[in-house]
Amino acid sequence: NSADSAYLSRTPSVAGNRKTWTWAGWVKRSRISDNNYHELFCAIDASATSYTLLLWNPNDERLSFWDNSGGPSILVTNQVFRDTSAWIHLILAVDTTQASASNRAKLYVNGSEITSFAIDNRSALSQNYDTTINRSGYSHSIGSQQPYSARYLDAYLADIYFIDGQALTPSSFGQTDSNGVWQPKAYTGTYGTNGFHLDFADNSADRKSTRLNSSH
Repeated sequence: NSADSAYLSRTPSVAGNRKTWTWAGWVKRSRISDNNYHELFCAIDASATSYTLLLWNPNDERLSFWDNSGGPSILVTNQVFRDTSAWIHLILAVDTTQASASNRAKLYVNGSEITSFAIDNRSALSQNYDTTINRSGYSHSIGSQQPYSARYLDAYLADIYFIDGQALTPSSFGQTDSNGVWQPKAYTGTYGTNGFHLDFADNSADRKSTRLNSSH
């Protein structure tokens, strides 16, 4: 609930892999079309001179991946996300070490890669470019754009993963059942330096803080 100003944040004291990483999680939107950006995951400084964000745009509700290298949109989907009744599984996998620009950032929804974009500016991510994600001393937030802006996500979140050092595909986090529906499965790989898993099994503040600041 955005009115609660609730979000999760962590400031890594040690840099991770800024070129290669994956964010994955289940999201159920609870409000749209309120003229606000709805941030899922970001790393940003107070003046927004350096940032990397995964968010929904206001009004058109397209999923976007921003980085300040690209002015700012790297990817903006043609697909809009206006359903507040269904859970969806999202993955952003980044690997700027790839020679082909189209392989440097990939978005997946419910196990399928998005290939249709209103904006595709992945060439702005030069090979071996360092994103702000995994930069030490920078706030990393889920559900807000802190400390730059006091905007908050209206959505339910579940089973959030951040994998430091790997650009993973959907098969690491889910599978299709016999009815053709995408379902979650437990991730069994490594997490890297700053990776984590938030299962939200315990809603106490201490538990949340511990999970976000642990490696997994």
